[in-house]
Amino acid sequence: YLWDTDYNNWTTSKLKDMLNGIYYESSSGECYKSNSVSECDFSTGTDLPKGLDDTAKSMIDKEVIWNIGGSSTNSDVTVKMLYERERGKSTGNSNEYPSEWSSTTDVGEKYNGIGLIYPTDYGYATNGGSIGREMCFTKEVINWNSFSDCVKTNWLKPNDNGFIWTLTPYSADSSGAFNVLASGYVNRGNLVSYVEGIWPTLYLKTSVKITPNSYSEQEYGTVDNPFVLSLSN
Repeated sequence: YLWDTDYNNWTTSKLKDMLNGIYYESSSGECYKSNSVSECDFSTGTDLPKGLDDTAKSMIDKEVIWNIGGSSTNSDVTVKMLYERERGKSTGNSNEYPSEWSSTTDVGEKYNGIGLIYPTDYGYATNGGSIGREMCFTKEVINWNSFSDCVKTNWLKPNDNGFIWTLTPYSADSSGAFNVLASGYVNRGNLVSYVEGIWPTLYLKTSVKITPNSYSEQEYGTVDNPFVLSLSN
């Protein structure tokens, strides 16, 4: 899907509108699956993943703030540095947001609650393997593919044919946004008009309980033994 057709302003992006529109409502309508308007149907789960049902929507926290801080580079930037930039009010340098962007205070007041992962969601999802998580966090994200343990133990790594959009803008270019490449490193900013994969992302309400299912003898949180979500009474 396209992040947008013009600018890396998530508050007005076409992808944000689709995720919080026809995907959220499990309906059909216009979307951008290529360089032109297409028809997307999230009502059946046949050609595309099925959208959200009422139970799923009841668990989403719609009051959270989606941070849109950006970075002007991925060179010499670690996971921890990106975390600060994502949640700051600068564009990655010392400048405030360009006037056409919204502040982080504006974000979250009007969204239904579906966004994208941050680059650091991917970064912090690594196990670290033989070198350990903390060592991965000291490596520049652009070089992660050179440290295979940081990549191969990361449960959010895209598949070998995938490129995944993130929420974070590339602040040196108003038409760029960060993405995660299949090779395992964080790219500073493909054009928002490129077609790439998406992982719809949300925050759960604090009343949601996360429990293992009935297969107690297996490791929790796996495909065969997933965590189960339920609302507290």
